[in-house]
Amino acid sequence: MNLVVEEAAVTIKTLSVGGKRMSKTIYSQLPQRSPLNGRDCTVQGTLWGTVIDPKCCHRMSGREHWHVVYEHSGELAVWWLRQGAKNAPYNLIAGGPYEPGSHVDRDFLDACALDTHRGSPGFFQGRVFDLIRDEQVAMTIEETKVYLTCSPALLRLRAARREHAAAEQRASAAAGWPSGSLGDWRSEAVDKAGQELKDAGENLARLCEERERSTQDLYGNLVADVRRIKQARGNYAVALDTVERLPQLFLGA
Repeated sequence: MNLVVEEAAVTIKTLSVGGKRMSKTIYSQLPQRSPLNGRDCTVQGTLWGTVIDPKCCHRMSGREHWHVVYEHSGELAVWWLRQGAKNAPYNLIAGGPYEPGSHVDRDFLDACALDTHRGSPGFFQGRVFDLIRDEQVAMTIEETKVYLTCSPALLRLRAARREHAAAEQRASAAAGWPSGSLGDWRSEAVDKAGQELKDAGENLARLCEERERSTQDLYGNLVADVRRIKQARGNYAVALDTVERLPQLFLGA
């Protein structure tokens, strides 16, 4: 066996400010925040490199991370993020489900629920109330699974519809009972449930009217939001790739 020892050039990059190597004490005082734009995850500023912090940079259950030093508008900051696309924030996982963080999903669902309540099938063929699971409705938009969150007004209307239907069923079962019996009480329950149903329906209608947008327009807003998050996921993947290729920066004592 022939062993060969070859010489290799090694470059060590240090993090310096004003010509002086940055100490760990000063580094620990840098603000920690993300350089990513909150809307589409484009990087704002210049990523300089990664730093290994001995206080927290160690392997634990395979959850590794980076400390990225970057500059934005003349200010240094540190970005903490997990390594690997699978460890991206929930809504930024490529191919994963999406839960809108704005009101765009609630506005759309409110309009759909009001259409259904008024007898129009709408986007969910009249089944929007039946599709609610854990206060959300799942649908697929442009190959992305989207979980839409119900508003309190919609949930109130769903509860009112259920209670009214149940009260009518109980009253129907008591039909023909003598006056002053349990049948009268159940009839009063129907009236009470009916009033709550009316109030809940009017409340949701008022909210929808204040928005002055059609169900179709609100769906267009939802589609635009899904396209935005798909673009953000792509930009996040680019940012991760950039971080992986950054040099490691060394601090002073």
